[in-house]
Amino acid sequence: MSYRRSFAVFLLAGFNLGLIWPVGHATAQDDAAPRFVFPAGCEIGQDCWFFAYMDHDPSDRYRDHMGGVRTYEAHKGTDIAPTDPLGPVAVIAAADGVVLGVRDGMDDSLMRVHDETRMAAQCGNGVRIDHGAGWTSQYCHLQRDSVAVRTGTHVIAGQLLGWVGSSGNSNFRHLHFQVERNGRPVDPFDGATASTPPQGEATGAANQPLWKSAEAREISDYTPLVIYRAGIATGAAEQDRALYEGYPDTASVSVDALVGYIVLLGVSDGTTVDTLITGPGGQRLFENRRTLDQDAARAFSFAGTRRKVSAWAPGEYQVRFVVAGEGPTGDFELQAQKSIVLE
Repeated sequence: MSYRRSFAVFLLAGFNLGLIWPVGHATAQDDAAPRFVFPAGCEIGQDCWFFAYMDHDPSDRYRDHMGGVRTYEAHKGTDIAPTDPLGPVAVIAAADGVVLGVRDGMDDSLMRVHDETRMAAQCGNGVRIDHGAGWTSQYCHLQRDSVAVRTGTHVIAGQLLGWVGSSGNSNFRHLHFQVERNGRPVDPFDGATASTPPQGEATGAANQPLWKSAEAREISDYTPLVIYRAGIATGAAEQDRALYEGYPDTASVSVDALVGYIVLLGVSDGTTVDTLITGPGGQRLFENRRTLDQDAARAFSFAGTRRKVSAWAPGEYQVRFVVAGEGPTGDFELQAQKSIVLE
């Protein structure tokens, strides 16, 4: 695919651009839904991944297209995040069409504190494309000064629109991709509208995926839960630091504690988190099991042990997490391991 790159990610996404665009563009007479190519120049499972899917539940709960919780309340699109938080990722047109509106020039740094101006902008730097017969697509949170098209431009599938950033109402680098039919959000994974549960109301797409067949094969694997961050802190683990900065992988033997932390996306009630910390010789220093007792779009868990002697033995210490539970596709078990060297 064009602009794909190989490079060896909290959660706020934009909605409509809030722009005024010209009316009167010619539209297709055929009501058939467009078929979309993947809108980012990366490979799911290699250098990018799905951070959040569209919310299908019209109540104050949230459910993705599989009935899981890999989404959040009223999320109207699909969030695609690079695995490398700094690597460039192209944003490309998912189907042929005409550009309805653009915005550029907004700050695209991570929004780490409440900012009314940025929240009001929602989508931030973005592009909206008309595909005919009432179908549109929208691309949000682009990098500042990266938008490569203008209003009224005819674009083709795969054409460069800009680069992934974190502008507008966003606090991590990602692309928010949103499909609509006559102003109603539609999930490209199953053709259902945002106001209906999974396998719900048809939209003219007969509740079929809107991806081109080759794309669908590449991105169809569904993971009910994702380990977003994991690591070791040398004191109280702080969620913001875990999300945005992380902790060093070396420290003094005199640190007060070793605390394993993990950030999870798409947590179902009953999910268990096992934490094991081992010392330089492989000896078990700490074990803990925590059961998460409610559904959550995101959960932060930590556990650890204080220093009980004058100094830790120098060497490598490891934390190992085993996360297990039941999702919409059955039982699952995920593992993560991180280390720190004390010297």
